[in-house]
Amino acid sequence: MKMLLITSSFPKYGRIGGIFIPDTIRSLNKRGMDVHVLTQNCDSLKTDYELLWPGCEVTYFGWNGRDTPVISLLKNRLFGIFLAAQYFVNGFLAGRRICINWRPDIIFAEWLIPAGLIAYLLSLFTNIPYCCRALGSDVYIAANNTFLRPLIKHITKKSTLLFADGFDLCQKTSALANGKECYFAATARKMENINPSHDLKNDCKRFNLGCIGRLHQVKGQDILVKACNILFKKGIDFRCYLIGEGEERNNIEKLIKNLSLEQNVLLTGRIEDAEVQELLRNMDCVIIPSRSESIPLVLMEAVSAKKALIVSDVGDMGYLAEKYNLGYVVKPEDHNGLAEALIIMSDSKIRASFCNKQQQEELASILSVEAGAKVIFEKIRGLRNNL
Repeated sequence: MKMLLITSSFPKYGRIGGIFIPDTIRSLNKRGMDVHVLTQNCDSLKTDYELLWPGCEVTYFGWNGRDTPVISLLKNRLFGIFLAAQYFVNGFLAGRRICINWRPDIIFAEWLIPAGLIAYLLSLFTNIPYCCRALGSDVYIAANNTFLRPLIKHITKKSTLLFADGFDLCQKTSALANGKECYFAATARKMENINPSHDLKNDCKRFNLGCIGRLHQVKGQDILVKACNILFKKGIDFRCYLIGEGEERNNIEKLIKNLSLEQNVLLTGRIEDAEVQELLRNMDCVIIPSRSESIPLVLMEAVSAKKALIVSDVGDMGYLAEKYNLGYVVKPEDHNGLAEALIIMSDSKIRASFCNKQQQEELASILSVEAGAKVIFEKIRGLRNNL
């Protein structure tokens, strides 16, 4: 079988957007699915082609927006609308060439918008069925936009199959499609198992906590910093690692400085998998303070590393944390509640009560790359067999 996979985020040259996609493709390859990825060129105005490995080709279509998020362009009036239109036109034309020359069996959109719109248009002109996977922001944020909601609803209704990477997200995506069934297909990645380039081992007497993810307002790192300020004032010996890069870095740096937390809260920037794994090994607790979320990759990574968690009660995180006894659940945007949970979790005996190996392994299996790819492959195969 052959799949044209359309995405607005694909990891290249150190970018972390869509970091789960390559491992999903490898798992689909093992099941007999060849994949051609269509995504924008974030580095050049020209259209490029690349063979990543046998079974995975990528077409990067050119446009003037580089790495600007497409949805954000709609806020920039005329020039933003022009760039968004250019994105969809160039993406459609590049996708149509692939469909004509390569003839995929299915078109698969990662995110309902913008990829879902290109998939819908290609399906109209080629009669190749398309399906979509909702990944959180497209449903929790974009679908609440007055202009985008009718478009997203239409895309979901016309999609032959619907997937989502969260249980709550499945229900909300299904509701957008007037009750059409939506299948849970987890997103995950496999971190490279290599030795770190330097030692990041922490002081075992200190309470070490960490937050891994893009530095973005929706991810809530500012809430965690404010909670850390309460720990600092109470004299708790701790160190908090904020791992990742993003547009909120300057604001978070200023917040850390204003609260005099430079020695306690460290911004690592983007680090390689080996360093992430080393930090995870030496963390006492992983914090996910998101304002909006489905099931983030870091939850799977923390569970695989057998770490206790504190998560905000958004998406599926609260449900999973309570069902699998992963740690504490706090209200979103409540830095006082988060601080209280951190103080309790600083007790090693309490942390140990959340580390049930059997429950962690069960959840890790449900959220694995293989589990997500298997659902997608089998549903598409069933669709193809019924045509």
